[in-house]
Amino acid sequence: DNYRDVIMTIQDLYLSNVNLKMNEAMKIMAVVTSLLAPATVIGGIFGMNFKIIPLAENQNGFFITIAIMIIIPLLMISWFRRKGLL
Repeated sequence: DNYRDVIMTIQDLYLSNVNLKMNEAMKIMAVVTSLLAPATVIGGIFGMNFKIIPLAENQNGFFITIAIMIIIPLLMISWFRRKGLL
């Protein structure tokens, strides 16, 4: 009976360790997904075939859009770091 308790305790410790590692991996995947989502949305909007597309008539529209797609994830990274997620 004592050996059974020891084995159950070791199994619980092992499963807790596996769950902790899996939770860390899930947290990283969630952060990466959150960082890529704004660029995906912006790219999807500009990929639509409409006559009027924001910044399409602007000479620097492409560069402004790319800058926005870079700045938003950078701001999100700083926010995630302040919250302790990264």
